[in-house]
Amino acid sequence: MQVPTALQLQGLRVTVGNGSDRVEALQGIDLTVHQGERLAVIGRSGGGKSTLLRVISGLIPPDQGTVDVGGLRLEPGKKAPRALYEEVGVVFQDYGLVPQLTALQNVLCARLGQSGLRASLGQFTAEEKLRAEKLLVSLGLHDRVHTRASRLSGGQKQRVAIARLLLQAPSLMLLDEPVASLDVHWAAQALQTLTRRADDQTTVIMVLHDLWMARRFADRVVLLHEGVIVYDGDPEEACRRMEALGLTEPPVDADGTVEEPAADPPESAMRDLSSTAPLPATTTSPAEAGLLKRTTFYGLLLSAAIVLYIWAALGVDFSLRRIFSNLDHAVDFMTRMVPPDFSVTATVAASLLETLQMALIGTTLAAFLSLPLAVMAARNTAARPVQAVARLILNLLRTIPSIIWGLFFVAIVGLGPFPGILALTFYASGYLGKFYYEGIESIDPRPLQSLTTVGASPFQKFRWGVFPQVLPLMAGYTLYMFEYNVRAASILGIVGAGGIGFYLYTYISNFQYDRAATALLLLLVVVTLIDAASSALRARLSDAT
Repeated sequence: MQVPTALQLQGLRVTVGNGSDRVEALQGIDLTVHQGERLAVIGRSGGGKSTLLRVISGLIPPDQGTVDVGGLRLEPGKKAPRALYEEVGVVFQDYGLVPQLTALQNVLCARLGQSGLRASLGQFTAEEKLRAEKLLVSLGLHDRVHTRASRLSGGQKQRVAIARLLLQAPSLMLLDEPVASLDVHWAAQALQTLTRRADDQTTVIMVLHDLWMARRFADRVVLLHEGVIVYDGDPEEACRRMEALGLTEPPVDADGTVEEPAADPPESAMRDLSSTAPLPATTTSPAEAGLLKRTTFYGLLLSAAIVLYIWAALGVDFSLRRIFSNLDHAVDFMTRMVPPDFSVTATVAASLLETLQMALIGTTLAAFLSLPLAVMAARNTAARPVQAVARLILNLLRTIPSIIWGLFFVAIVGLGPFPGILALTFYASGYLGKFYYEGIESIDPRPLQSLTTVGASPFQKFRWGVFPQVLPLMAGYTLYMFEYNVRAASILGIVGAGGIGFYLYTYISNFQYDRAATALLLLLVVVTLIDAASSALRARLSDAT
């Protein structure tokens, strides 16, 4: 009976890197893997093993050749279809977990490709949750089910990634060093759990460095060296050839350092070294040349900065002498503010409360308005033309000062706090949008790759991979913007847009500096309290990640 083909590669070539660093990682690979096989790929680091798995998983398009996986053909230069991940699942060497999600939530992400809108909204069935929890328990993580991935050890993260793959239950499992962070006991149990599924026609392709594991768990072994298959067949023979060719990795001590070989260098190498002519005494070492280059650069940068500041000071007639020669005017102004007139406390407090309400509503509306703009502006979530339009809108929003926005909305809807809220919303949206998209661009892209391999849609990848990572940053930026909007709202009253600014402007215009001092003192107290509260909240959010 002929066994169906699970994977077929013909003439596969892949180049990685940029510019002068581009190298051909895979060179004309021909490989056929049948359904139910347990294939191990071995070889020295940098030989193309992980690249091979990434091509099969659709994460890297081939440059040349054909890749047929489960009846689907991956075309050179084209993005893999989502349908591929109904057949293919991956355990990544770097785990690919979302740090802010719990172990259980990371495992449940395996169902995103099958669960559709329900999973996109964070809803999984009781059966899916029970299956995910049982998988974690079976891998020794019963006490880590609800622990954030960021708080797990390397070995625990690797077991979570294995549980996610098992819940996905693909017909082709791709394992990139699936037991590198596990001790011998858990490594053997994890591979036994994964390869056991091969009995029911699930195909397993695993990259391994441990030759003992390859001998024990693989039916067939491919030896890959410098992007070329040098042997394909019996596990024992493949491992023997790797050892004979000296391709095994150097032993690693318990502290993670590479053990130096005990043998002396070959005589030929010693002859080569002894025949090397000494460097002339005047030759500059690479380290010294690099230091000289950096010193020159920073010297030029400092000189340019000094010239720039001198030019700016001359352009605006900046003069310290004018400040110190008019200190008596400053003393006179401050004297008129002391003591403050607390008879207006109730009036000022009411307007200050209105200022807080304006800032709260304006900041909240700005957060909702700026989030979709930020997603469209980020390089890792939107196409370039969409980015350009979104960034232009955000630039326009923050280019116009808040007081000009206030004048604009007062002219449209009249006097009062409502135009002030609209002014804060539009002005703050420009800043929050910039903060948000820069946060989105700084996230770890590896969890997004793992979500791609479970068949997640773009919205699901944002919901489960982007949003959890960027949420602490977004919350911190939003709290900061709320603080800023309290101060900005205190100015908008000057143009009739509500808040404490109306009284500040009135008192100063009428030379009632003692009353203005009361307003400023109350504003200082409120801003200080908000700053302390928001700093504490930001610290808690940082600890939560």
